[in-house]
Amino acid sequence: MKQILLNTSYTLISTLILSTASFATDLGEGLTNGSDAVLLKNQNNDYKHWNGIGKIFLNDKPICTASLLDTRDENNQAVGPAYLLTAAHCAPGVIRRPLAPTEKDTVKFNYFNDTATAYKTYAIKDTVWKDFHQADLAIMELDTALAVLIKEGITPLSLASEWSKAASDVLIVGAPDRLEQTGLRLAACTQEATGATLVEGEQVFLATLKNDCRDIRPGSSGGPVLGRQSGEILSVLSTSTYGETADTQCFENSPCEVKNGQITWSPDTHYAHPIDFLMNCFKNGVFTNTLNMCTSDTTFKLMSLEYWPTQYLTMPKDATSPDPVINAHFSLNTTYYRYKTVREAEQCRSPRHYSGILHARDAVLDAPLSREPGMHYLCVIGVESAEERPTTTLMKNAWITPAQLVERTPVRLPEPTITLGADWNYTINWRYLLPLYFGTLYYSGPAASTDCDAIKTSEYKKTFEEVTFRAEQLPLRLCSRNEDLSGRYSDVRTDLLALP
Repeated sequence: MKQILLNTSYTLISTLILSTASFATDLGEGLTNGSDAVLLKNQNNDYKHWNGIGKIFLNDKPICTASLLDTRDENNQAVGPAYLLTAAHCAPGVIRRPLAPTEKDTVKFNYFNDTATAYKTYAIKDTVWKDFHQADLAIMELDTALAVLIKEGITPLSLASEWSKAASDVLIVGAPDRLEQTGLRLAACTQEATGATLVEGEQVFLATLKNDCRDIRPGSSGGPVLGRQSGEILSVLSTSTYGETADTQCFENSPCEVKNGQITWSPDTHYAHPIDFLMNCFKNGVFTNTLNMCTSDTTFKLMSLEYWPTQYLTMPKDATSPDPVINAHFSLNTTYYRYKTVREAEQCRSPRHYSGILHARDAVLDAPLSREPGMHYLCVIGVESAEERPTTTLMKNAWITPAQLVERTPVRLPEPTITLGADWNYTINWRYLLPLYFGTLYYSGPAASTDCDAIKTSEYKKTFEEVTFRAEQLPLRLCSRNEDLSGRYSDVRTDLLALP
């Protein structure tokens, strides 16, 4: 899922001279919404107000963008630790593995194109809060106090207390990777509420914002979306459809919007999570989890998952065929569970229509769906007894798994890349792309006597890997069938492998 960046270069017209508490009318300096992003330069401290937007590194590897938070008290005193705001998937142990004892996360501030010799680097102590269930947000604590960072010239950013559901002008500041020029880049566009459920792989998010900023790229996940006039953080970038096609809609790095069960997929669209509740999580400059919204705890936990529930299903072949089902094999830390399937994800938070209790250890579930094409959801809650009453916290933390039910169109043929090497060996690479290209079945035999249409599927070998045929085996007839994520196979493709 997920790192977002900004791209290209631009020359800004004027200089901003700002304190930590005051901002110019237009922080975008006239940058037109939807225009190319701007590569920022700060040799003369023109953008000191954004030097607290930094880059997270794992050892020497760039990971994500993050913002230093302004958590000073009502007397404008920095009395607590320094905190970063970023995306949850940028934190260790969420998508990337936990840190090894010899590894460390750091953040580099003053991360501009022309200040490489003046980066200010600080160690990240811990992730004090993350939410990869309701949203994609995390707060990290630095090993240095906020007062020290401010004294060393780093400017923290304020959190907004609310965000507009109507389209509003915003700025995105992020740090791209793998571009010809590194450093913070600025883009201008509009942001608005999706008004839909966002689905990406197994993730389901109920409240998200979207924008159409130009030049968003992998690498700036966790970057702030800022009010164009206020400079406050309105939301945090999470994911994008950049570089993807509708073939992969709703899967990783290709999020889709779902309303009334129907899927909308938009190219070059970027999604963020609102943060208006987070300021309430700080008391006297210190993060606190005394409020439900500020805790990562859930009422039940998924202990094991033998396989991910089916996320891609095809309509039954005919009226006599069995109804489609979502399969799941899992264990919870509670004794029992309840489940249901719904068309709207928010219905998972309602206690109505859940099943009776079932044992939650090594649970094997086949949850039936209706035959309506579009998105469906499996909802699961863990309970200790039949008498346990639903609470707001329990329902809020329902485990939600999406599943697309699609029309029964023919599975696409395999798309192999066939390469004849200098040693006269053939190397075959088949396309792998969820959900339409989940694996390939292949069979090879003598060119003169092999009829691919006559070969039984049970005689094929399944592969996700490269396959090599040696020169002394040639000529060969290569038969292949593509499998999609619903477990269906394509018609056979036939290729002749022979020496030139």
